[in-house]
Amino acid sequence: MGELSSHTQSVEPQSQAARKLGVVATVISGIAVLGCIALIVWNYNLNTKVNTLTTANASLHRTTQALTKQQNDTEVLLQRVKLAANLSSISHAMEQTSIVTDDFVLEKVTFDVAENGTLQGVLLNVNNQPNLGFGGAYQGYGKYNMASTTLTKKAEEVINIAMKEYGKSNKLPVWDKNTKVEMTVQNYPLGKREGGIFKLTSQQ
Repeated sequence: MGELSSHTQSVEPQSQAARKLGVVATVISGIAVLGCIALIVWNYNLNTKVNTLTTANASLHRTTQALTKQQNDTEVLLQRVKLAANLSSISHAMEQTSIVTDDFVLEKVTFDVAENGTLQGVLLNVNNQPNLGFGGAYQGYGKYNMASTTLTKKAEEVINIAMKEYGKSNKLPVWDKNTKVEMTVQNYPLGKREGGIFKLTSQQ
């Protein structure tokens, strides 16, 4: 009987220890499960934030591109406005008193400017000085009673003075001898200069 009692006493502590270990294992397992759940929730929140930041970054990139394009468009428009103002200013100056020879007076100048801002052509409309007017060499409709070489020289004089006056400004597109220039007298064709060579309308 004494041996049985002793054996029973030794088993009970072992059972209690096993129960304690089971409780500890259960607690640890619970903590591990909670930790996993917390990690899953944290990872989900992190992914959500990353996705939100990615979307926000893409939106910011599109906004930046749109603003850059708008700024570039504004700069291009501003350059065109400045160019138009400068051309208007030089036109006004040339049409007033700057372009006058013994034979012609410039009445109107028109500039043909391409989209890229280069000068494609110039139209000069002149009127006769009294010595060439009706009763003189002018016969009307852009025709003159004088040698072609003489009339060509007189026309080129106007073109060269106009080009020199235009060239005083560094805010305008280039006008050189290769720029196409059309010349009219009282709005009737007189001649054209292309590739540096002037030809009367009657010679074309």
